[in-house]
Amino acid sequence: MIEGSPPTEDASLVRLLGLAFAGADLVFEIDNDGVIVFALGAAERLTGRPDKALVGKDWASLFNPSESALLTRLRKDLAAGERRGPMRVDLAPQDAPNAPTGAGLSVFRLPQLGSKLSCALSLSSPTGGYPFTRDASGFTSVDSFARSTEYLLEEARQAGLVLSLDLVEVRGLRDRLAQLPPEDAEEARQSLQAVLRADSYGGLGGAEVGVDRFAVMRSSEAPPERLLQSVGAATGGAIPQLARMPLDCAATSRNMRTMRLALDRFIEAGSDAAAAGFSDTVARTLRDSSRFRDIVEQSGFQLAYQPVVSLETGRLHHFEALARFSPDTSPAETIQLAEDLDMIQAFDLSVVRSIVRELEAQPQTTRIAANLSAHSLMIDGFLEEILGLVSDSRDLRRRLILEITETRKIQDLDRANSLIALLRKAGHIVCLDDFGAGAASLDYLRRLEVDFIKIDGRYIQSMTEGSRDALVVKHLVALCKELGVATIAEMIETTSVARLSQELGVELGQGWAFSKPLDTPKWSPQSTPKPARGRVGAREIWI
Repeated sequence: MIEGSPPTEDASLVRLLGLAFAGADLVFEIDNDGVIVFALGAAERLTGRPDKALVGKDWASLFNPSESALLTRLRKDLAAGERRGPMRVDLAPQDAPNAPTGAGLSVFRLPQLGSKLSCALSLSSPTGGYPFTRDASGFTSVDSFARSTEYLLEEARQAGLVLSLDLVEVRGLRDRLAQLPPEDAEEARQSLQAVLRADSYGGLGGAEVGVDRFAVMRSSEAPPERLLQSVGAATGGAIPQLARMPLDCAATSRNMRTMRLALDRFIEAGSDAAAAGFSDTVARTLRDSSRFRDIVEQSGFQLAYQPVVSLETGRLHHFEALARFSPDTSPAETIQLAEDLDMIQAFDLSVVRSIVRELEAQPQTTRIAANLSAHSLMIDGFLEEILGLVSDSRDLRRRLILEITETRKIQDLDRANSLIALLRKAGHIVCLDDFGAGAASLDYLRRLEVDFIKIDGRYIQSMTEGSRDALVVKHLVALCKELGVATIAEMIETTSVARLSQELGVELGQGWAFSKPLDTPKWSPQSTPKPARGRVGAREIWI
């Protein structure tokens, strides 16, 4: 099974040390040209040829041609004493039935063996055979990168390894490649992806997340300088920038949330972002993630209560609870951060707990609306947690109004409607917030059976008699009446807009024309708006 003259005892020992670094199905050794000079193991299972027949062959013949750039990079870049892998690779196609299509490849360059490279192939791929989706140049797709990262983080945790997410920016790369002949540009892109893949954990490779921007998951012990030098060489002397985000392998889900936000911010930073700003993107993401986690765990927010009143009588109907954070922090930005980090469900539960405590301390006539993210509602188990907070009191459920908010389109309206039906059956009043904004549409009104909708303030705030906004509101209110859904107008700032909203048939209103948000849910109207002329009495709702 060994070709060539028999090695000396010392050389045999060195060779065995080089080959014993992985429990593999096939171990082999290649020379500086990539020619196999030694092979031992289950070669026939992996390659369709006995191990003896592999000696003298190019090692690239063992693999799918799509792996050629990676193999070249491994052979050229591996320093003495350095090991890479295991990483998932695609094997050369075989005619045999049930032949393996992928394996785990590890490579090691022992200083004592000079330019020779010790290699190991194992059928137990480090990624469990996870099918990474790659583009024509070999970059991992963003979706595949996110899904695979979660899997590999768990694997690293079990192995006791520490990983990092490295974000690489090669400014001007697209322009540089555009000046090259197409075949040279494609060769450069393949060389770059091979660099990122050879240096990545598990061979996951790099994801092209934006113009001149790439993400790669690596061992935290891998020096950044090596990656920067290799990327620079692969891109014709470009000077790349790198920002590193350490990952806690014991907190996989939190890592994924932070990573998604970091990638979003990385993409949005723009190709002209300065180096300091680029690094700050990652640092800010880590700070924001930690800050919001503390907010949730320590209930680090306050609630303000804005009255919602009957436009007919001016009497209080209920309060809407509005979350407030530090004086210099925008509530909208913090809520957006919660959604970006996929931590909104924990925040929503924390807010509802606070509202329930407030309701228990208030008279039984007090009703408070809590905002719930549609994203939270759709998460398995969230509905049960919400219902469990007031499981002992149907009266509390009647007084706890739930406003469903959403910034991302609800994908499964049928499931959403079934969950809303369960909330209403339990005794909660349910509102669809900000109707007419974002993804909220007439399809929601058609398919989601709610008690009322809140008309987006952009239609209300500057509405005048006879305006297009007023016409839209008029017909929307008429449609809601036909469907048995009541309406709220938000952001009413003047008496004239309050009167016009009432004339158009809107039943409830809120805004600074009635009251600013209050520290406690206690309010008495200073004056009662006069009913609009010609207005027929409005029905009282949910009393």
